[in-house]
Amino acid sequence: MALWLSALAATGHAQLLATGRFAVVPEDSRVELFVRDNVGGFRVRAQQFEGTAVVRQTGERSFVADLELTVAARSVTTGLALRDAQMHRDQLLTEQYPTLTFQGMVTTDAARVIGTFPAIAHGRLTLRGVTRQVSAPVQVTPLPDGFRGRAEFELRMSDYGMPVPRFLFFVAEDLVRVTVELRLRASNRS
Repeated sequence: MALWLSALAATGHAQLLATGRFAVVPEDSRVELFVRDNVGGFRVRAQQFEGTAVVRQTGERSFVADLELTVAARSVTTGLALRDAQMHRDQLLTEQYPTLTFQGMVTTDAARVIGTFPAIAHGRLTLRGVTRQVSAPVQVTPLPDGFRGRAEFELRMSDYGMPVPRFLFFVAEDLVRVTVELRLRASNRS
């Protein structure tokens, strides 16, 4: 008890949530895009990705997670082979740029042990060799062995040098809605 009290006094606050290294659990996570076009739109989903977060407490209810997420560009699919081939060749340039990456952090000063709380993700998103700063609100839910986070944001293909997809009479919009849901589990790796 005395050791716990001295640790609490040294930090100035009790540990509210788990800290340390966490790994993305791909089978319980998703990275998905929605592209509107003149006939309604289509979904694009990443099938292969991995990531880590290193979480540290910075105040009584404040936390920072250094987050890295890497997506295998060839695993990004619409479910239609012809559309996928065009997307890999023309939009993503997957032969030249095999990965899509996000490197940044998620911060909050409203952490809670039970229920969902708000955070903000900000960092560098790299698509086909072009890096841009992005920021998005995140909803974080603490779990017994980690966290679940969900973010939605929009980006423009043209900001990353991507031509807007066109095929016959289908014409996509430049604006893309991105949804990222990550399940993070405590990891033993340092």
